[in-house]
Amino acid sequence: MYMSSYLDKLISFLIFIGFSVFLVIPKGGTIILVILVLSIIGLFLNRNIKNNLDHWEKLLLFGFISYFLLVVLSNYIFHGSIRDIDTASRFVLVIPIYLYLRKANVHYKSLELGILLACILFGINSILPRFFDLSQFFQFTKHTGIVSLYGAIIGVTSLFLVSKKNSSIYNLIILVCAFFGIATTLLAGGRGVWISAFLSFIILFYLNPSRWSKLEKVLVVYLGIIFSLMGYLVPETGVKTRVDNAVNQTTSYVDARISGNSVADRLEMWRSSLYIFKENPIFGVGEGNFKEKNIELIEKGLIKKDIGKFNHPHGEFITTLVEQGLIGLGILLFLFSNPLIKCYKVLKNEDMNNDSNIPLVLVISLILHYIFYSITNGVFAHQNTTLFFAAFVTIGMSLYSSMNSEDKV
Repeated sequence: MYMSSYLDKLISFLIFIGFSVFLVIPKGGTIILVILVLSIIGLFLNRNIKNNLDHWEKLLLFGFISYFLLVVLSNYIFHGSIRDIDTASRFVLVIPIYLYLRKANVHYKSLELGILLACILFGINSILPRFFDLSQFFQFTKHTGIVSLYGAIIGVTSLFLVSKKNSSIYNLIILVCAFFGIATTLLAGGRGVWISAFLSFIILFYLNPSRWSKLEKVLVVYLGIIFSLMGYLVPETGVKTRVDNAVNQTTSYVDARISGNSVADRLEMWRSSLYIFKENPIFGVGEGNFKEKNIELIEKGLIKKDIGKFNHPHGEFITTLVEQGLIGLGILLFLFSNPLIKCYKVLKNEDMNNDSNIPLVLVISLILHYIFYSITNGVFAHQNTTLFFAAFVTIGMSLYSSMNSEDKV
C-alpha cells in the first residue's frame, strides 16, 4: 500500500533523528508523539491485518500496562497527584507504536545511524566547551545525571555495534562516535552513571554480541583502561574531584553519620526508607508520601533532619518499595527483566551477522543502564527519562519483531 510505504519512510526518518532531537531540544520528546500519531494512522489504514503477538511480546506489553495500572491504583488509594499518573502513562502511549512498527517496513539502520548521530552531537556539545572558551551549543536539561545517563547509553551501545561484517572505515566511525558518547558521560559528572556504564559494559562484554576475538577483547580492555585513566587524571574532566568527594562523603557518613552532602543524604534516606517499608511492606505509602513519613521519623529522632526536604529517597528500587511496597517492586522488576531476558537469550545464541539482532543491543544496553542507575536515582520520577525508556525499548523490540516476521503491512 502506497500510504503505508510513505508512513514507514517518514517514521524511519523520525527514528533516525529521534535520539538527537530527544537530546538536543528541551521538549524533544514531542517527536515520539509524532511517531505515535503516525503509528495510529498506520494501524487504521491496515486495520484488516491482524497483530498476532508472540508470547514474549504479550509479556512485554503486559509489563508496560501493569506498571501504569500500578501507579493509577496507588494514586487512587493514597490520593496521589495526576502528574504521577501522567508520567507513567508513557508506557501505554507507546503501545500503538509497537503494534504498528512490528508489522511495518522500517529499516534497522535508521536506529543504528540515529544512535551514532546523537553520539557526535552530544559529544561535541560536551567536549568543546570543556577544553575551549566556548559555551554549550544546546542544553535540553540542567540535570547532569540525565545528560550523563543518555551519553552512557548511546556511547556504550555504539561500542558494541562494531562488527566483523562492517567495513573497517565504518567500524572506525563507530568507535569515534562511541568515544564522543562516553566522553559526554565523564564530563557531565554523573557518578551514579559512571558505575552503571561500567557494569553495563562488563555484562555486554561478557555477552559479546559482535563475537570479538580474544585479541580484539584485549584491545578493547586496554583502550578502556587508558581512556578511564585519562578521564581521571585530566583536571578538566572533573572526574578525580567527583570520585574523591564521593569517597570522603561516604567515609564521613560511615564513621560519624555526617550528612548534608549527596552521598550521605542518600544513605540516610535509605535508612529512613527501611523504617517506612517495615511499617508498610505490601502496598507502601503511596506516591509522594515519603516526605510526610520522613518528617515523622525526624521528629522521633530516628534519622537526620537534613533529609526532611526530599520528596523521594533517590533510588528507583527503594522508592518503589516505599511507595508501592513489595507488589510494586515485583512489577518494576518484571518491567526490567522480561525484555532483558529476551535480549540476552537471543544475543547469547546468535551473533550480529543477523541484522535483526542489532536493535536488541540498544535495548539491552538501555535496560542495563537504567537498572544500575536506578540503585542511586529515580529513573521513572521524570517524564523525560520515563518516555526515553518506554519509547526506545518499544522501538528496538518492535524492529526486532518486524525483521523476524513474515507478515508486513
